[in-house]
Amino acid sequence: MLHKLFFLFLKVSTLTLGGGYAMVPVMKWELERAKLLEEEEFLKILSVAQAIPGPIAFNTAVLVGKRLKGVAGAVISGLAVVLPPFFAIVLVAEFINTFRESVALRGFLNGVYAAVVGLVASVLYQFVKSQKWSLRKTIILATAAAVLFIKSSLVVPVVILLLVLLYSKGV
Repeated sequence: MLHKLFFLFLKVSTLTLGGGYAMVPVMKWELERAKLLEEEEFLKILSVAQAIPGPIAFNTAVLVGKRLKGVAGAVISGLAVVLPPFFAIVLVAEFINTFRESVALRGFLNGVYAAVVGLVASVLYQFVKSQKWSLRKTIILATAAAVLFIKSSLVVPVVILLLVLLYSKGV
């Protein structure tokens, strides 16, 4: 049964494109097809997996594995879901390292970098736009940004202080 779980989750992780949320319905379908879990049980596990911090596909696989084969099942299922992306990242990193002098690769990576910066800026803009701003909140955030600009190593204390200042007074 452990090998069946391992190969089921390995197959799902290897062949599903689109990240964790794309993997969940494939997991459900494969588990039902293998007669390992019924839909109702899978949905109960999925609801718990969504409440746990971390990647949804990993959480779901670990909880399914634990439900079916205890701790060993959890470890095997989690490992099976993590291995394909791990090796994909290693291969891509090796490819980038091998061709790091390539003008075409540098251009591609610069384009990807610009796109990611644009996406993050877009999300940040939407977040900032949706906030209810007060003078106090603006001063606190501007001060925190200035401190981080001057001394970026203070990220953790600044974030903790921000949380205390912004949420202790109901800003």
